[in-house]
Amino acid sequence: MNGGPASRLVFRHIELRLDERRVLVDGQAVALGSRSFDLLKALVNKRERVVSKEELLDEVWPGLVVEENNLQVQISGLRRVLGASAIATVPALGYQFTLPLGLAETAESAETADASEKRQQAQQPQHKTPALAGSLSARVLVADDNRVNRLLLCRSLELMGHHVSAAANGRAALDLLRQQPFDLLLLDLAMPELDGFGLLQERAGDAALREVAVIVTSALGGVAPVARCIELGVEDFLHKPVDPWLLKARVDASLNAKLQRDSQRAALRRLMPGGPSEARSLPDVTVLVVGLHGLAALEFLPEQMQELLSDWCTLMFDAVEGRAGEVAQFCGDSLMALFRTPQAAVLAAQDIGELMGAFNEERLAAGLAAVSSGCGLARGQILACTAAASSRAAYACIGTPVAQAQRLARASGEGGQGFLMDEAVRAGLADQ
Repeated sequence: MNGGPASRLVFRHIELRLDERRVLVDGQAVALGSRSFDLLKALVNKRERVVSKEELLDEVWPGLVVEENNLQVQISGLRRVLGASAIATVPALGYQFTLPLGLAETAESAETADASEKRQQAQQPQHKTPALAGSLSARVLVADDNRVNRLLLCRSLELMGHHVSAAANGRAALDLLRQQPFDLLLLDLAMPELDGFGLLQERAGDAALREVAVIVTSALGGVAPVARCIELGVEDFLHKPVDPWLLKARVDASLNAKLQRDSQRAALRRLMPGGPSEARSLPDVTVLVVGLHGLAALEFLPEQMQELLSDWCTLMFDAVEGRAGEVAQFCGDSLMALFRTPQAAVLAAQDIGELMGAFNEERLAAGLAAVSSGCGLARGQILACTAAASSRAAYACIGTPVAQAQRLARASGEGGQGFLMDEAVRAGLADQ
């Protein structure tokens, strides 16, 4: 940048207010965690060049030893908020902020935007507004009739960077859930007026409330309460007294799972404007299928397998979203993504190959076994829709390109090749 950094920067649909640590997308304020904002600020201030991963780790996590996948998770979260094209991945080098700088607003127009933002927020139906916006800074409700437990839980969550509200009984918690947007509910079971089980039953019958993740915190012992909570759709169960480190791990896991569900729903809505419940034919889509191979033959402890799949998932999502793709299906050791152009899909496949090479180098250096993956691409018409039962729904993509991409991914993995594509994808590349 020339001269000192400006306090307000505008990039197309994004406004960054550095002094206020605020980000507006299309005039709407979005919630970013402290690390996410620091990462965005670093990328914006150095946008004239590629910023290495090591430089970003040093600037965003100064003095700390942090794994690289933390950086990749934050980058993916920023892309969900700002758009996939806002941050480019430069393989083996790092990341670069790519949106062009626009004219900063005048003070008068900024005030007008703030007033418009407040009016729009007031007009939006609160129970349908998503609170989670691409980071782990979330809206959390604590429902517990014990004042000491309630205050300590709220303090722990606030120290994690979350926006916390509290309710002293189940009825008050239910009213708040119906009035305001929340991402996560920490719920005690033994409460007056409406106990935790009663609230969970109300939630089970309300589609909007089912979008809120739930962690039960209870002193009740035995297997029966835990089993009943799982039947009612609870994400996790913590016994009191709650350990702060375990609380953070469970809260982060629940919010990550919700963020992934929200992202997948948003992706399908963008592809199907009528909503994911409306089946729609997509006439020209490039399907990318990628999967891990040979895991059954490797001798992994359960914890090692979980860590492997989590790291692999982080890398795959980053490669897909970095090329403006949308993950349509994810099954732990495989995923399917949709792209509007064959060029974008092929670039994503190339990125996946480079990421897997670097990933295996790190694994071998740590004394771990390398893993293999296969990637297949096919192009054509598919049907996107949802398959739903009373308690669960899944996105489905049906069509010849889907089956062909799956076959090519298997063949690629078995043959040790980077990726395979069908003739329709090749023809699309030749057209360009």
